[in-house]
Amino acid sequence: MTGSSPPMPAGVIFDCDGTLADTETLSARAWRDVLARRGIEVTDADHAAIIGHAWPRGFDHFSARADLGDQEVFRSELRAHAVAIYDEHLRLFPDAADTLRALSGAGVPVAVASSSSRAHVLRCLERGHLGDHVTAVIGADDVRDHKPHPEPYLAAAAALGVPATRCTAIEDTPIGLTSARAAGAFTVAVERGVVDPAGLTVADRVVRTLDVSVLVPPRDWVSPAA
Repeated sequence: MTGSSPPMPAGVIFDCDGTLADTETLSARAWRDVLARRGIEVTDADHAAIIGHAWPRGFDHFSARADLGDQEVFRSELRAHAVAIYDEHLRLFPDAADTLRALSGAGVPVAVASSSSRAHVLRCLERGHLGDHVTAVIGADDVRDHKPHPEPYLAAAAALGVPATRCTAIEDTPIGLTSARAAGAFTVAVERGVVDPAGLTVADRVVRTLDVSVLVPPRDWVSPAA
């Protein structure tokens, strides 16, 4: 961009849960409720072990403790309960929503790369009236390998038509940051009070509040994929 306009990244890729949408505590509640029906108590350590991962990680984690039955039956029960909770309590982080709109208004292509399903991401975007501001959505059902593998970010960058090495990725978990860094993106971690901040120090930049200015890499930044 020219004139007095601030510099902008070539493309921006948001994580969804915990970064764009305030869903981590809601997700933890869904897991706790459904597992309580089976006599399993979910601790904070349990949630820390599965946060940022695609849902099969949680199933594997808890099925090592007790028989959860058929995986798809369990998933349907968990999904239905989570959707009911989201329908009542889901909200987007105002700083993330405002930043996404500002990027869209400036002509910067935006994607969302999530370990949750595409349907869940679209539900979150609809709640925030953000669908028209997002060019591409990559959900867990759109990739073979999930975070911390780089595929979600590589797929999102490809959908934007921008090399991942020229994108900024916004995350709230070490798992997501590992994925984005492996893809070669500039990484911004946002502290949301759910993840231990010590685990976010692998990011190129750590912030407490998102805005467009924090998404621009410094001039001397070198992509991990370089």
